[in-house]
Amino acid sequence: MNGAAHGLAARISGARGSGHLRFRAAAQATARFPAWRSAVTVHTLEGSAALEWLEYRWPALYEADPLATPFGSPGWLLGWAGQLRGAATALLLLAVGPAGVCAGLALLREDGDAGTELRALSPYCEYVTPVGPGAQDMRVADALASRLAECVQAGALVTLANVPAGSPLATALRAQDDWQHALSRTAAVPLPLDLSALPKSARRQHIRREQALAAAVGTVTFHRTRTTAELLAALPALETLHAAQRGTATRPSAPGAWAKALGPCADGAFIAEARIDGAAMAAQLCLQRGRRCYSVLPAMDPAHSSLSPGHALLRWLTHDLAVDGIACLDLGPTRETAGQLHYKAQYGPVWDVNASFTAGRIVPGPFLTHTSLTKGSAA
Repeated sequence: MNGAAHGLAARISGARGSGHLRFRAAAQATARFPAWRSAVTVHTLEGSAALEWLEYRWPALYEADPLATPFGSPGWLLGWAGQLRGAATALLLLAVGPAGVCAGLALLREDGDAGTELRALSPYCEYVTPVGPGAQDMRVADALASRLAECVQAGALVTLANVPAGSPLATALRAQDDWQHALSRTAAVPLPLDLSALPKSARRQHIRREQALAAAVGTVTFHRTRTTAELLAALPALETLHAAQRGTATRPSAPGAWAKALGPCADGAFIAEARIDGAAMAAQLCLQRGRRCYSVLPAMDPAHSSLSPGHALLRWLTHDLAVDGIACLDLGPTRETAGQLHYKAQYGPVWDVNASFTAGRIVPGPFLTHTSLTKGSAA
C-alpha cells in the first residue's frame, strides 16, 4: 500500500461496538451521524492494496459497526479474497467523510471475454451491506450507489444480491433508474424457542418427528464444534452431506476452499451435527457475532429423510444456543417455495426482506479499464 493509502486508512474512527441490531430507518440513521451530512467521496482499492486494507484497516470499521454481520467481518472476507486467482480481484469502495473513512463495501471484480462484472466479494453472503460507523447514513449510501452507477456507465455489470431491503443502501439503489431488483424473504428465529407458543399444527409435526427419532434403530447424538480443530475436522462430513443432498459438488467446488475460507474466521464459526451411530446425518455451518448466529450451509443425508434429521438438528441447536445466551438464529434468505416457507415457518421466525439488485450488462469489449473503474482511487 502506498503513502496515500496509508494516510487515508490512518483516519479511520476508533469507535467500538459489538452485536447486531435490526436496520434503522434511513432518516434516523442520518440523524445519528450529523458530521457526515456534508459531501462524502468514494475511493477504491484493488488487488494487493485491497487485501492489505482488509487485513489491517477493515477490523476497525467492523468493530465500530454494531449492525455489521459476520459476512462483513475481516476474517470471512479475507478467507475468500485470498483464494481469488486470474482475472478476479478484490475491490473495496471506501466512503470518506470529514472524519475519514466511515464505511466500506467489499466487492469482487472479474474481467472476462465479455466484459467486467462486480459482485459481493464472498460467494456466500446472505446480507450485503457496507461496513463501518457510517454504514447507516443515507449520504454514505447515496455516495456508494452513485459510485456503483459510474461503474455501470463505464460498462460493468453490477450484481448485489441480498441487500437488506430496509437498509439505506437499498433505498439509495432503488432511487436510481438503472437498477432492477427482486425481493426475497429472510427468516430469523428469536431464542429461546418456545414450542408451546407455536400453532397447533406445527406442534403436532414437531411431536411426530420427535417420536420417529426416538424410535429410530441406532443411537442419535448431537454435537456443536467448540474449537478450530473440531470445526475443520467436521467440515468434510458437512461438504459430503451437502453434495449428496444437492446431487452436485458443493459450491465453491475447489478442493479445500471452505477450509481456507473458514481459517481466518474460525473463532466466530461452528458446525452443529446430528449423528446416528456416530455418522453425521445432518449438519449446519453457522457464523456468530455477539448474541446472533447465522446459518450459512445446512445439509442432511437423504438416506435418513424419514427421521427428518434437519428438523431434529434445528430443534436441538435452538435449545443449545439459547443455553449459551444467543438471542437469535438467523436462517437467512428463503426460497419462495412451499417447502422452504413451511419448513422455516414451523419455528416462529421473524420475517424480513432482502433485495437483489442488478444493473448494466455484459457487452463485447473494449473492457472496462482499470482507470475508469478506480477513478478517485485511494491507492
